[in-house]
Amino acid sequence: MTRLPVPWRLVLVVAACYAAGSLSSFLLFASSSTGAVLFLPAGVTLSALVLTDRRRWPWILATAALVELVVDRSQGIGPVAVWGFVLANTAEPLVGASLLRRFAPSPDLSRRRDLGAFLLCGVLAGPLVGALVGSVTIHVSQGPDVLDGLLPFWAGDGLGALTVGGAVLTWRLDRGRSGAPGPLLRAVLLLLTAVVTAAVFWPDAVPLAYLTLPWLFWLAVRYGVAVVTEAGLVVAVTANVMTVLGRGPWARLSDSPRMEAAVLQVFIAVAVLGAWLLAVEIAERERARGASRRETAARRRVEALQEVTAGLATAATTDAIAEVLVRSGIGLLADAGAVGITTADGTRLRVWTTSGQVGDLPLDDLSALATAARRHAPVRSWSPSALAVPARAAGRTFGALEFRFADEAAVDDDGAAMARTLAELMAPALHRARLYEEEREAAHQLQRAFLPAVPDELPGVGFAGCYLPADQQHDIGGDWYDAFPLPGGRVGFAVGDVVGHDLRAAAAMGRLHAALRVLACELHEGPAAVLEALDRASSAIPGAALATIGYGEYDPVTGRLCYACAGHPPPLLVTGSSAGYLAGGRSRPLATATGPRPQATVDVPPGSMLVWYSDGLVERRDDDLDAGLDRLAAVASGLDGADPRVWCDTVLHELTAGQRLRDDVVVVCLRMQSPASAAVLLPVRAAVVPSLPG
Repeated sequence: MTRLPVPWRLVLVVAACYAAGSLSSFLLFASSSTGAVLFLPAGVTLSALVLTDRRRWPWILATAALVELVVDRSQGIGPVAVWGFVLANTAEPLVGASLLRRFAPSPDLSRRRDLGAFLLCGVLAGPLVGALVGSVTIHVSQGPDVLDGLLPFWAGDGLGALTVGGAVLTWRLDRGRSGAPGPLLRAVLLLLTAVVTAAVFWPDAVPLAYLTLPWLFWLAVRYGVAVVTEAGLVVAVTANVMTVLGRGPWARLSDSPRMEAAVLQVFIAVAVLGAWLLAVEIAERERARGASRRETAARRRVEALQEVTAGLATAATTDAIAEVLVRSGIGLLADAGAVGITTADGTRLRVWTTSGQVGDLPLDDLSALATAARRHAPVRSWSPSALAVPARAAGRTFGALEFRFADEAAVDDDGAAMARTLAELMAPALHRARLYEEEREAAHQLQRAFLPAVPDELPGVGFAGCYLPADQQHDIGGDWYDAFPLPGGRVGFAVGDVVGHDLRAAAAMGRLHAALRVLACELHEGPAAVLEALDRASSAIPGAALATIGYGEYDPVTGRLCYACAGHPPPLLVTGSSAGYLAGGRSRPLATATGPRPQATVDVPPGSMLVWYSDGLVERRDDDLDAGLDRLAAVASGLDGADPRVWCDTVLHELTAGQRLRDDVVVVCLRMQSPASAAVLLPVRAAVVPSLPG
């Protein structure tokens, strides 16, 4: 069995306090002719036992017994009485502490339940045991009846346990408590308590002693349990001293010592307990309000966290994720902060702050944000107060979150856990966004590769084209357009639509696009021959079946337009304020024709604008095709000017703005010049992939 070392510090503290209290009590007893009763050491031993491990109890009890023996002998008490008092003053705290620890293992005397256990076990039960042993000892050694000694002994020890034990056991309640008075203020308050008590006990004719109650109640309301119990100890000692000096409202009871002692101790107990219970009630209500505030804050935090989770779930890009966290995430637990997301090369952080700033930060920066991302671990800084946590998923660190606090003590365990939760939500969202952005960038690259390489200048025409995919997340689909010079100063142009608007449709579109340009440059029999050759080529292109194509050739010298439509919507020719569809040269889509394909020829007035498009521009599920064609004609007939880019953008905006596209859209506009200017090379407006207008 391991032998425990002697707890000398504990032994010395208990010995000094017990001796001081015992000598003070003897002075009161010796000076009292009226029966003042207060045994302070009862509270010393009780509180020492309650606050220490049971394995040290023998040292505490042995110390108390030794000091009791020495003090009693020094006061001339006989050996029989001494051993009786030693037994009484060791059995009493042992019983009280054992019972109290049984019902309240870690008593918090600012709670009603624990205070009740303290009063029943430490103030009543334990002192009763001591009083029984002590009164029997007095009877045996001095002769008075047992009952004559029982009540004073019980009252003195009970009051000592209440005041001294209460003050010691509640002192720790103020450690770290916001609003608790410091040592200097505490000393001033206790000195004022002694002065007030002495002042109100000074008159013996006017009953002013009850004025200690308002003072104690004010201390209870203003400073709480710990200060009240300390003030209660001061009141008990001061009131007993004043009574011994013959002062106070009970001086007239000097002929009845037992009555005086009983009334005095009852008054002190009621005053101290009344203020103590008031302080406990206030503390309980504060705890209830605090718990309610914490529950409300926790509920709001959970609701806000759900909002952040929903926002992250729908945020498709890193920018959108950063905006969600800056707007709704950081404010859950911090006054300010920042979101840092590592760049693709892993050398920098892209930083968004709650103040609205966006910038870059080197990953080797000494800030908490960069350090957390670089070390893959949380970082805490104190000046200023900040907490940074990394966002990790799939074995990678995608960035970090930084939380900045105005209060250095603002980060508790719950706050740190919430910070980690936000980082854990941020990481997979960034992982998903990175994959999406890589996929989108690949789609952009593919779509840019499929865009037509229209020459900067075409003979005798002004040209503009635009493409708008139904899948705007990837900017890719099956619709396409092209324009290119042909031998003899002619211009060829095409509009096509492959079934679908995904990568497969885009691949088929790209191959058809390339094949048409090659065939148009090699064949000189006109658009119909080009489409017939494309029919044959489409059999080797997966996904090309049922594709629709409109192809035309314009000769600026003659002003003649020759065109053919393989299942494609008719082109719209606008001359002045008149707009009409060219309905000739129509046949079935690619790979479905059963005979020669027709073509049509029209002489185009100088300055006319030809608008050709895919069916996504005019078709709507809730409307018929004729209505869409009428809308297009109405819009185009109201336009003027010679810039095909303006026409292209206006038509696209008017027919698609506010609409949810279910199919890709292509629009091309050709400004037909007069024969006299056929030799002039007109600039081509660049073909682009625009965002949805308006």
